[in-house]
Formats: sequence, C-alpha cells, structure tokens
Amino acid sequence: MAKFVLVLGVLFSGTAVIAGAMEHTVRGMIVSDVSGADADAVGDELSDPAPNPAVAKRLSQYETGVKYQMYHGLAMIGLGMIMACSARGQALGMAAAVSLVLGVVLFSGTLYLIAAMGMSQLTMLVPVGGSIMILGWILFLITVLLFEPLVDREDLE
Repeated sequence: MAKFVLVLGVLFSGTAVIAGAMEHTVRGMIVSDVSGADADAVGDELSDPAPNPAVAKRLSQYETGVKYQMYHGLAMIGLGMIMACSARGQALGMAAAVSLVLGVVLFSGTLYLIAAMGMSQLTMLVPVGGSIMILGWILFLITVLLFEPLVDREDLE
C-alpha cells in the first residue's frame, strides 16, 4: 500500500508541474473565452499582467488548483514514506491517501475546469473537495500518531 501511495504522490506532483507549465496555453483559452477573440488574435493580451479582472480571477483560480495539487502530491509522498516504515496505521494511511486524492480531484480539478473552460456551474464542488482534503489531513495526522517503527532502536545497536 505504501508504494501505491508514493506512486500517487509522485504522479500528482508531476502532473502539477505539467499543469503549471501549461499556464500560457490556459491563459490563451481564458482570454479567448472572456474576450470572444481567437487567442492568436489577442497576442499582447497573453503577457502579464492579465488584461482584465475576469481573466485575472480565472488565472488565479487555475494557479490555486496547481498549488494545491502540488502540496497534496508532496503530502502523499510523505504519507507513503510514513506508511513504508510503520508497523501500524496502514489502512488508515490508505484512507488518508484516498481522501487526499478525491479531495484534490474535486478541488483542483474543478478549479481547472472553472478557469480554463469557464464552467462556473461547478463552483459548489470546490468546497466539497476542500472538505475531503481536510478529512485526509485529519486521517494523515492519526496515521502519524499511530506511527510505530518497523525496527526498534535497540535492534539497530
């Protein structure tokens, strides 16, 4: 289970880097959607700062999604490492990982759709995802509190 959580953490972190690298493309999609013009036709509007408040808001939403995805990917890597070297808390650690994954998909994924595609009707999924992420952090904390090393310090001496 620990290896699976580690893999998920690395995948989430890696795809967050990819999402961040795609910001310029997403910016073009947002500018096109807000202004109604083709992204190639608006050329200079794709430079910083954002051309208008609506574009700035949607770019901020996209960046928030990327940040939270990265933070939680790194958290899952830490969770996987704790699970790999603990004799207890495996099932609870897996529940924490599932909560973090589901929360990130709902939170960041919804922010990506709202920002890039203008799907504001999905806005109510963002706090649901955030609440599930909070549950994941609570389960993560309990997993840490249950931590019991696989090897005792006396066995190493």
